[in-house]
Amino acid sequence: MKQIILNLVIGSLSFIGTSCSAEFENGVSDIDSWEPVSYEFTIKHPCLVHTQADFDYVKSKVDQQAQPWFDGWNKLLESDGAKLTWTARPQEEIIRTSSGGNFNTAAFDAAAAYQLALRWKISGDEDYAKASIDILNKWAKTCKGVNVTTGQTDGHRLLAAGFIGYQFANPAEIMRDYPGWKKEDFEYFKEWITDVFYPICYQFLGDHFNSAPEDGWMSWDLPAMLTILSIGVLCDDADKINLALRYFYEGEGMGCIDNSVVAMHEDPAGKVIGKHLAQSQEMGRDQGHSTLNVPLHAYFCQTAYNIGIDLFSYKDNIVLDLCEYTAKYNVNPEEAVDLPYTPYYSGKEGWHNVVAADGRGRARPGWELIYNHYVKVKGVKAPYSQEFAEKMRPEGGGHRGTAEADDLGFGTLMYTRE
Repeated sequence: MKQIILNLVIGSLSFIGTSCSAEFENGVSDIDSWEPVSYEFTIKHPCLVHTQADFDYVKSKVDQQAQPWFDGWNKLLESDGAKLTWTARPQEEIIRTSSGGNFNTAAFDAAAAYQLALRWKISGDEDYAKASIDILNKWAKTCKGVNVTTGQTDGHRLLAAGFIGYQFANPAEIMRDYPGWKKEDFEYFKEWITDVFYPICYQFLGDHFNSAPEDGWMSWDLPAMLTILSIGVLCDDADKINLALRYFYEGEGMGCIDNSVVAMHEDPAGKVIGKHLAQSQEMGRDQGHSTLNVPLHAYFCQTAYNIGIDLFSYKDNIVLDLCEYTAKYNVNPEEAVDLPYTPYYSGKEGWHNVVAADGRGRARPGWELIYNHYVKVKGVKAPYSQEFAEKMRPEGGGHRGTAEADDLGFGTLMYTRE
């Protein structure tokens, strides 16, 4: 296994108390001008959202038919994407438009490649390894770009690249050690994912397509950051890893954690002690997007954690605080909830004076990862995230019929810890 160790540069960012820098001038960013910063991390493949130790642990639990892992395993087996009957439909161009496009075709194939990879790692059945690789190879050899010929908005290009890039990177990271994946095909895949998805994500974080960063949303910055980080790890590219991490700490856009959080509150119900409910930047927009940021933060932090950087603990667990606020409002949508809220100004929509009820209760995967990391691994209380995780258990994937597949999912199987 290849191992990379990067030493922290003297004078680099202070992790405690870091604020977002004045990266933008006149509404335009230039991350090209950033002075180089290196974080101390170690890559030991596989290490995106899962490590080999994770697979060894989960396999032992499934072999014992231990709960809830075995329920999570059966949930995976029920998924169409985890079956050998899945047929890939690679497209020459990934198209996302306001009326649809073929975006979900890529999303569902990426999800299937991930689920098949999980089945191989846990069962050892090479038929699933071959099926996963078949999807990855077909897309790499067919797809030429995102919204290249359609003339659609840059925003649609960004959302397609951000949400699809990390979903393809994760199964590739799992499959990289399978002897049946030819070296030349794996190298071709790495070139493809870098050429097709990275430039769009980089450009967006760089200048937000010539718009002010405060006019954007968390759910725009976060997938771009996650895809860059995932490609960086997959390709052993330290520059991409450092860029994504630095943006979390000090980017000017809404993906910077200081901008992701609008206000800190105490819990009127007393379940969360102290000012540990973090109102997120999209809570006044709608809950479909607010809940989307939970798995995006979870996967970003988990990927960083697996290379040795603990973003989960950053600023006294502020990512958990954000998830707890989101969970408190959404876990029981039929019930009234005493939720403190601070009005704030959105560059995109103006003042958000009340928490948005639109989409309340959206149940996305991601809660098992948040709950298990904080409660089981760290021993930190997370009552609302725990309630959401228990409500959704066993967790499946992000597929909702013809709707988006923006989540890797299957957290009960992969993230449950004792």
